[in-house]
Amino acid sequence: MTQTQRYTPSHEPHPWTELTPEQVLDEVVHDLYSPLSALSSEVDRLSTGAFADDDLGVLLAQIRDRIDDLSRVVVAVKRYQAERGQR
Repeated sequence: MTQTQRYTPSHEPHPWTELTPEQVLDEVVHDLYSPLSALSSEVDRLSTGAFADDDLGVLLAQIRDRIDDLSRVVVAVKRYQAERGQR
């Protein structure tokens, strides 16, 4: 599990606080890659119809899960930016 995916209460320092900007960027790229790759595959399946009709709900749930993963990365980046601005 990456640092973004780990729950960090807002009263604790952001896990990226002590990282260099390059290390933060590495974390963000790492955390974005997997959900974007999975989302691309799921959208391809959806657009080509490469799924059984009764799998549509599962496929849409998987897409929602990947969107949630991406949202967590955005929240982590926004929190990191906010904490850096307070220094």
